[in-house]
Amino acid sequence: MQPSYDQLKKRISQLEKEIQIQQDLNEALRESEHIYKTISEKSLAGIYVVMDGKFQTLNENAASYAGYRPEELVGRKSDSIVHPEDRAEVKCNAREMLFGRRSFPHEFRIITKKREIRWVIETVTSITYKGKRAILGNSMDITERKRAEEQLKESENLYRTIFETTRSATMILEEDMTISLINTEFENVTGYRREEWEGRKKWTEFVVREDLPKMKRYHRMRRVNPGIPPRNYEFSLIDSKGRIRNIFLTVDMIPGTSKSVASLLDITERKEAERKLKESENLYRAIFETTGSATIIIEEDMTISLINSVFEKISGYSRKEWEEQKKWTEFVFPDDVERMKKFHRRRRRDQNAAPKNYEFRFVDKLGRIRDICLTVDMIPGTRKSVASMMDISERKRAEEGLRKRESELKIKSKNLLELNTALRVLLKQREEDKKELEEKVLSNIKELALPYVEKIKKGSMSSRDSAYIGILESNLKDVISPFSHKLSSRFLTLTPKEIQVANLIKEGKTSKEIAEIMGVTRSAIDIHRYRVRIKLGLNNKKANLHSYLATI
Repeated sequence: MQPSYDQLKKRISQLEKEIQIQQDLNEALRESEHIYKTISEKSLAGIYVVMDGKFQTLNENAASYAGYRPEELVGRKSDSIVHPEDRAEVKCNAREMLFGRRSFPHEFRIITKKREIRWVIETVTSITYKGKRAILGNSMDITERKRAEEQLKESENLYRTIFETTRSATMILEEDMTISLINTEFENVTGYRREEWEGRKKWTEFVVREDLPKMKRYHRMRRVNPGIPPRNYEFSLIDSKGRIRNIFLTVDMIPGTSKSVASLLDITERKEAERKLKESENLYRAIFETTGSATIIIEEDMTISLINSVFEKISGYSRKEWEEQKKWTEFVFPDDVERMKKFHRRRRRDQNAAPKNYEFRFVDKLGRIRDICLTVDMIPGTRKSVASMMDISERKRAEEGLRKRESELKIKSKNLLELNTALRVLLKQREEDKKELEEKVLSNIKELALPYVEKIKKGSMSSRDSAYIGILESNLKDVISPFSHKLSSRFLTLTPKEIQVANLIKEGKTSKEIAEIMGVTRSAIDIHRYRVRIKLGLNNKKANLHSYLATI
């Protein structure tokens, strides 16, 4: 059955609509392809389509990231250019993004055609490509940014390392004077902990009151014109224990910011050392000036750099005429110069190689020559020497006079010695003559006089004659008394009776004869003999008493 006209007309109308729709779709497709092509070619990003894990299409940028042409990558696996260590993570991140569980891009490394490593950032989304499910990827090369970040990180690490390892206490100051960062050395110097200061306190809290106005003014001026306030100055810091520390501060602005960086060096010990050094210098100068010796400081080239008032006095020159103007060789007697120069040079090679004390002749301003005793030594740690001089001219003259007198005394002593020798000879001869005379007198009286006195005494005579005989005997015994005196002086323990008995025993008298002479019994004489032996140390010895006494 043939369709009616109306049906044909309706069918034609439907076909025309379908044709129009198809034409519209084709036009839209061409427009879409044109837009995609325009976007792909003009976009700064890399754009690519991946289906079944392979590149279907990609623009110049996407291929250039890896150093390829687009046609070289079409048909290749999309992960073939991904760094092996990043492939698993890339797949995971892409899957999370496709399922809507990740909304931010992910970064990974790719391997270029030249085997170089570059970084890219990527986003992916699901699309339909040629009637199939595919993935549209957008990427950008961030290698330079990553390098900059790496350099920045290295720079930050370097800065932090320097900040922490510098030997100076360092801090970062904000415009409002708050301390935003301190290093470990700052903690060591101040005794404060990091958490007490960073972002909490202002630097004004550790500065002594007297220094605050000046430092606050510098802080404000530095942010207006960094070149106006000083970069270096000293101030006093109060540490955590309340002690005052002397600090040398170096501070400057951080370019492009309103922050400043300050470096603190604790100079408390140095300031104390300077104070002690100043005291030491004052003491040294006082000693240098008040010592009783003329003192000078000598440079290596022999120039005199410093003299004291005593040197001015003995030299006759003023301080201005010597200090840094003349050498010590100008006041030394010419004959002594070479010897002293030699000592000067040796002393600077080895301070023990030259004598520290010696004498020389000094010529003053008036040409007078003085004898000087010099004491010289090196100043430790320098090439300078210090010399102390004592004028010994008077002493030298006194010594010369003393030497003359000693010479005269030696001559006189020699003469006296010769005279004493002669006198000793004469005295010895006199002593011998005296002894000989005594012996002759003693012998003559004993042998020629006393025996006859004894005979007369035994004869009959008048009382008057007996008295004369007694006097004669007594006088004769006084003449020979030196023996008795010698005996009594040698043996002081003998009694007078014992001395008389010993004297008679020495003369050879028997006990009976001694008893008759002394008018006592014989037993009394024996007792005296016994006591004399004991006192003379002859008891229990076989020595004969008469023989022993004869040797005295």
